[in-house]
Amino acid sequence: MKKLEFKFDKQTVKRIAENICYPLVAFGLVLAIWAIVAKIKDNPLALPMPDVVLERFFKLGGEEGFWRAVLSSILRTAISFVTSFGVAIVFASLGGTFKPFHRVLSPMVTILRAAPTVAVILIMYALVRTETMVIIVGFLIAFPIMYSAFYSAITGVDKDLVEMAKLYKVSPFNRIMYVYLPSIANTLFDTSRSTLSLTFKVVVAAEILTSVAKSLGGKIQTANAFPDVAYLLAWTMIAIVFSFVLEAIVAIAKKVWEVSR
Repeated sequence: MKKLEFKFDKQTVKRIAENICYPLVAFGLVLAIWAIVAKIKDNPLALPMPDVVLERFFKLGGEEGFWRAVLSSILRTAISFVTSFGVAIVFASLGGTFKPFHRVLSPMVTILRAAPTVAVILIMYALVRTETMVIIVGFLIAFPIMYSAFYSAITGVDKDLVEMAKLYKVSPFNRIMYVYLPSIANTLFDTSRSTLSLTFKVVVAAEILTSVAKSLGGKIQTANAFPDVAYLLAWTMIAIVFSFVLEAIVAIAKKVWEVSR
């Protein structure tokens, strides 16, 4: 097994510094604009100052039921995402091999991509119980995005390389591992990164609209029911933070893959 080695040359350090500094500057600008608007509006009930919201934000971690709510939403997101990823890669492989399969599936994928998210949530809410509905909605939103990206990547693999593998009678497994996978890996990671974040947002939105108990969306919906905007914004910031965390996990996985090659 190849040993993972992370080299920190000047270029790498510079890139890491930029990846940290620029988001911090952007965050600082957002807080500054927020503070100015809140000061002009001068109505804490409508728009509290950033320090008030940040104080509530850091206190949420100690609130009873916090981690259960967050982890339940992340679990639903993971189920939706993993299912979508698995089905998308299998269907994309079938579509790349059997064109009629792709032509039949393509209109369905287009319809799913075009369908308004809220409409999908409300339709599924009428058909299944809320916890299951949230997972299904996440799947229906993530699957068409991943299928389209994976299909394009698979059909874009170098045909000469594939023909050479067939000519030398390379086994199907080795063809997948050493021809297809290296060719489509970047697409898999990049699409997964953005889609995972999107799936999390859709899951939380579905939880909010259907008042799923003991979930991140349920907490946001409850906060909205009370005249406490600081509490609502604090929970919204929690959702944003964990969305970034999920993206970061995929980005790290991609880096590990690149280093291990």
